[in-house]
Amino acid sequence: MTMQILDIVVFSHHGQRRVLSLKTGAVNIITGASKTGKSALVDIVDYCFGAGECRVPEGPIRRAVAWFGLRLQLDSGQAFVARRCPDARLVSSEECFVEVGDQVEVPDAGALRQTTNTRGLGALLTGWSGIHDNIHEPLPGQTRPALTANVRHALGLCFQPQDEIIRRQQLFHGAGDNFVAQALRDTLPYFLGAVDDEFVRRREELRRVREQLRACERQLSELQSLRGTGNSKAAALLAQARDVGLSSSEANTWEQAISALREVSRTPIIGVPLEHPSGLEYGRLVAERERLLEEQRRLRDGVSSARAFERDETGFLREASEQRARLATIGIFDGSEPGHVCPLCSQDLPDAGAVPGVAEIRNALTDVSSRLESVTRAAPQVESAIAELEAKLQEVVAALGKNRAEMEAVRSSSDQLQRAQDETAKRALILGRVSLYLESLPELPDTKALEEQARRLRDQAAALEEELSDDRVRERIDSITSILGRRMTDWARELDLEHSKFPLRLDLKRLTIVADTADGPVPMDRMGSGENWVGYHLIAHLALHEWFTQRGRPVPRFLFLDQPSQVYFPPEKDIDGSMSGVVEDDRQAVVRMFQFVFKVVSELAPGLQVVMTEHADIKEDWYQNAIVERWRGGAKLVPEEWPRSE
Repeated sequence: MTMQILDIVVFSHHGQRRVLSLKTGAVNIITGASKTGKSALVDIVDYCFGAGECRVPEGPIRRAVAWFGLRLQLDSGQAFVARRCPDARLVSSEECFVEVGDQVEVPDAGALRQTTNTRGLGALLTGWSGIHDNIHEPLPGQTRPALTANVRHALGLCFQPQDEIIRRQQLFHGAGDNFVAQALRDTLPYFLGAVDDEFVRRREELRRVREQLRACERQLSELQSLRGTGNSKAAALLAQARDVGLSSSEANTWEQAISALREVSRTPIIGVPLEHPSGLEYGRLVAERERLLEEQRRLRDGVSSARAFERDETGFLREASEQRARLATIGIFDGSEPGHVCPLCSQDLPDAGAVPGVAEIRNALTDVSSRLESVTRAAPQVESAIAELEAKLQEVVAALGKNRAEMEAVRSSSDQLQRAQDETAKRALILGRVSLYLESLPELPDTKALEEQARRLRDQAAALEEELSDDRVRERIDSITSILGRRMTDWARELDLEHSKFPLRLDLKRLTIVADTADGPVPMDRMGSGENWVGYHLIAHLALHEWFTQRGRPVPRFLFLDQPSQVYFPPEKDIDGSMSGVVEDDRQAVVRMFQFVFKVVSELAPGLQVVMTEHADIKEDWYQNAIVERWRGGAKLVPEEWPRSE
């Protein structure tokens, strides 16, 4: 049992209360005359369950009632919920009262106050119903937003008001509204268990895996972009290295290619064998060239350092000259004043450390002038050193030119040497390209683990997608509706309904019952007579609630049936509820219908509570024992003596 109703309560503006007590796990009948408030019970319950609009008819009830309330039996205890009746100019009220405990009594009117709003009330009722986190995501290409099932959607399966139970075009409560109908289509798979809590958990897991996979692939993509041209560039360089004999490695991945190229970069270039006559001379020239190049680098560094020192020296001379010029102004003072006096006005200074005296300034001037003279004397020496270094550099450049000419002469004198040098040049070229590529690479982490993680996540996502595919859901829905269809077919034959000799099924797309005849499917709206429409409403809802109860699905365990006998026993024939004016066949049909409801509820006890409001007052013991209140002779939901608001 997820949730059943213990009491329906109304409170007057003056603090009076009226309690309608119900039995759980049983049929409850409120029988009575018209205009006593029977049909308002569905609207009161709906309003207390967080409806956005109070549909209790304007009139005596709305004017006499200040609060509507329900005492509920839950799996874990009891609860009392109440909502303030809105003013006549309003459609609803946000004032909601909630009390929860192991045992909860109906409170006095004075205890009612706002403890939550409709959003909070709805969340509580959804949780008490056993509805866990869930979401229906529309198929790709559909524009409607994702929908989370809540208690409001479940209530569409719990109410059959007077004007809906006889409607051939509408099987479920509120389904005349397209938005409500679509919400039912979206949430019924969850309530039926085709999309159960485990399915929802797995779908959440799929969403998490997809997020992780996207993050992993995004990271791999970023690393790939950092690699430049990636595998193609590294593979091309490795192929060129193999072509000139610098490597024999093959690579299937970028990491393998980079590892092979690093080995290439450490490979020495083998030149001409030294035992060759030309090679001996050429080797000597190569060694000389290396020495000269090193000397050239050393001299260039020396010239650069000397030039930098010269620039610093020039800057110091300029700054020192300016300082000396400023300090030389002290010469305008004679310095004959005793003590520490101001150089400008010759007044004694109160703080001896605030302004330097004339003597201090003259000492500073002497120090600056001395340093300036030292730097001035050193300047020619610096220039001389620079000239000497540049002269040596020119000598080395000339020696390099001479060395180059000699190497060309030796190389041109030997074909073998020429070929060897061409091969060496190729290797040097490839080696340079490899070194440049490796140097241009940023420090990248090893992506093997990341690639393995991405592969594992793809496999996991694919397995979950297969498990959660729409085809799997449709298969489960088809299986469930097939079971429900067989149950409805048996019950339709028991009630002798039209088309009951054909298999029946619940069409969740069109939200109706369909009979599959030899001439094609016949939906409920093409079946004749009000008796059949009421009968099909009954068997559909009882079959659903049997499934909900047996499978432990999170739907409130009550069903409201408002005047199911009306097609046989309309209000104008009601005198005392005895159905004395009804023909015997119709009376027997009504009795058979009620007995069917009693039988189903008894089989499911205590899993289902049925509340019926009726004109009929059948003099059968089983029927009389189920009557909880009889509203005739002035008895009503709201007592006549209650004051009415204006």
